[in-house]
Amino acid sequence: MKNTLLFALLFASASIAHAEIAYKVQPQPDTKQLAITVTIPTNAAETLVQAPRWMPGFYMLQNYGARLKDFSATGEGDKPVELTMVDDHTWKINSMGAKQVTLRYSAPLEFQNGVGHYSGIAAYIYVVGRTQERCKLTLDTPKEWKVAVGLDGSGPDYNADSYDTLADNPVTLGSYYEETYQTAGKQHVIALRGTGADQIDKKLLRETCETVSKIETEFMGGAPYGKYVWHFSVRSGGAGGSGLEHLSSTEISLGSGFSRRTAGLLAHEFFHLWNVKRIRSQSLGPFDYTQLPTTGALWWLEGTTDYFAITLLGRFGWTSEQDLYADIAGNVRRQRRSEARLTVSPHDSSSRVGEANNGRGNSSGFGLSYYDEGFVVGLCLDLELLAQTNGKRSLDDVELALWKKCRNNQPGFAEDEIRKQLIVAGGDTFGPLYDKLVLTPGELPVEKALAHVGLELTEKSEIRSVTMPTEEQLRLRKLWLAKKR
Repeated sequence: MKNTLLFALLFASASIAHAEIAYKVQPQPDTKQLAITVTIPTNAAETLVQAPRWMPGFYMLQNYGARLKDFSATGEGDKPVELTMVDDHTWKINSMGAKQVTLRYSAPLEFQNGVGHYSGIAAYIYVVGRTQERCKLTLDTPKEWKVAVGLDGSGPDYNADSYDTLADNPVTLGSYYEETYQTAGKQHVIALRGTGADQIDKKLLRETCETVSKIETEFMGGAPYGKYVWHFSVRSGGAGGSGLEHLSSTEISLGSGFSRRTAGLLAHEFFHLWNVKRIRSQSLGPFDYTQLPTTGALWWLEGTTDYFAITLLGRFGWTSEQDLYADIAGNVRRQRRSEARLTVSPHDSSSRVGEANNGRGNSSGFGLSYYDEGFVVGLCLDLELLAQTNGKRSLDDVELALWKKCRNNQPGFAEDEIRKQLIVAGGDTFGPLYDKLVLTPGELPVEKALAHVGLELTEKSEIRSVTMPTEEQLRLRKLWLAKKR
């Protein structure tokens, strides 16, 4: 009898563990809200649900739960069941005796000029302890509406292998401007919205997106996604922008004065398909959405991502050699402008980000920017590898070795893995060099690194070729700027 009961319990638990949690989303443009219904299979007496407190890629605690409202819950036969708010991001559903419960609530929707957009993290609650179960998303929209989302499926139903995947796919819907192209055998969608969407140079934007996709998928050896969506919000005027990476898409805010030089932003966000989203520290997924993760590698995942993005544009001919030097010099100037570089290491800027902003965290680092630090560290390591291996190894080898270790849903790299791969590529001397550049505060040896390729940093912090560079310096420079090293 006991064995029979145990088997029954194990069978029930297994069936729930492989169940599918269903999300139905109905946009309500008039109120700028989403009506969300979540159907949760359960065999527990109580079912806890939560709103995330932070968004992957943006390391700052947020009160997403406060933006959700109109909660109600039902059980079998759609009968109301008790729903209790535990704290500002947690709710408890009485699911005693029910095989499934249904939760209904409202979440904010950005909606303007017939186009809506929302982020999954800000909209979707998750079931505590069950974020790795399959999810289904149904978008209940008018037939004439277009939908752009990076999830598998063709609409109105989309599939995700986990809550992490579901929440990491923002949605644009309605009458947005759309273009598509194919790269590496995969579909790429450009979805434009905003007051400046009719003003931006759409031909140049498409050319930039397509070029960035080709460059980086060629460099990394293929596309690790089913399809990709560029979610662009375009404001009138200006040329700058900002972005947030996702598993198979990105959200980018742009000025309508977009130009070829803005390509660096797009290249940075697209390169996150590898760095951060797949080549990642072990703490960056599966996620604990109640607290910020801790990793000392954000300098690599953000700053060195920027280094690869900028230099690949130059290596593949999108920017000129002089434009590349100007971009590098700009990063060096920003990094050296911060006095904190002398007291905070790139590792500490990364690992202590949760201490910033009175414990709420921020998206740029503790004490100084891990973007600027990581870019300059990447520059120094790349040129030192080229010099010390006679041009046979570079930072490319480290990146591709990390990709080999992390691809195909492997669990991410350990905190010392970058150091190990530098030693594999360049020899034992790169262990102490890593410790000096990454773990120790102080001035980074930019001048020494540039000298390897016959370049110098002027008093005005500009980069130029030295007078009469040697043949060896020119050879290494040619290798440094080559597509394939």
